[in-house]
Amino acid sequence: MRMNLSGLLLCALAPLLFAGCDNVATGDVRVTMSGGDGTQRGLPDTLFQDGWSVQFTKYLVSLGEVRLTSASGEVRDSPRHVLVDVQKGDIPLTELAGLPAGRWDVGFRVSPPRDGTELADGQVSAEDLRRMRERGFSYWVEGRAVKSGVGVFDFRMGFPVDARMVDCINGVDGTQGIIVPEGSRADVEVTIHAEHMFYDRLGTHRGVQLRFDAIAATATEGNLITPEGLASQLLTDLRGRDGGELRDAAGQPVVYLPGAHDVRTLQQFVTQSIVDQAHLNGGGVCTVAK
Repeated sequence: MRMNLSGLLLCALAPLLFAGCDNVATGDVRVTMSGGDGTQRGLPDTLFQDGWSVQFTKYLVSLGEVRLTSASGEVRDSPRHVLVDVQKGDIPLTELAGLPAGRWDVGFRVSPPRDGTELADGQVSAEDLRRMRERGFSYWVEGRAVKSGVGVFDFRMGFPVDARMVDCINGVDGTQGIIVPEGSRADVEVTIHAEHMFYDRLGTHRGVQLRFDAIAATATEGNLITPEGLASQLLTDLRGRDGGELRDAAGQPVVYLPGAHDVRTLQQFVTQSIVDQAHLNGGGVCTVAK
């Protein structure tokens, strides 16, 4: 039987063509969340402009909807949404398998718990979940702050962040997103930077000072700091524990700089400050998209 030239070429190329389609190199991704030393060991007084130290006993984060996007526009989603306590250690979030090898953008959402939000085993109570759902908090932190000559203050604070983080820079090498390796697994970490909570300016990570005096000044008579107390502290009229103008150790007025953000109370300021405290692989900053 005779075969024309095109038939011969098709037969010759078929193994290559079909092998290329069937054997796309793939890899896997595992995503964890960590609070690092800040949430687990606390923040020493050497970091604070006003001499406080902070220890966390609970640092709850409500986060999920991890999304990976390839250079060609392929999207892989994990719908899992979890409430975890990063003060207890690193927490697995999700795994995605069989992704084409190559570079992928990383995104995720920080948002209050909802129907279907999972609790980290043995870490978060049903009461924690109920409180955060009812008040719309995606962060809830508890702990203790100490300043020599001033005293010991307990805090129980919650913040209603709802933001999607996209276009994350990789904190390991400064590149965009992650590389999914061929025949292997990429380990990805969402890293919580607790120090953002105490920044004194918004819109930049440069030139910020960590402060606690204004927060401590909102405490109850029993030295307990709450969201209600933070909401009573006006940024344009910061008051100390004695009711007078809040000043630093040098006698200068304490100032919080809101930048372009319309925030009027310390509660609103801290909420805005921690919107972007979830980074990728250490210090990799993400873009905030509502």
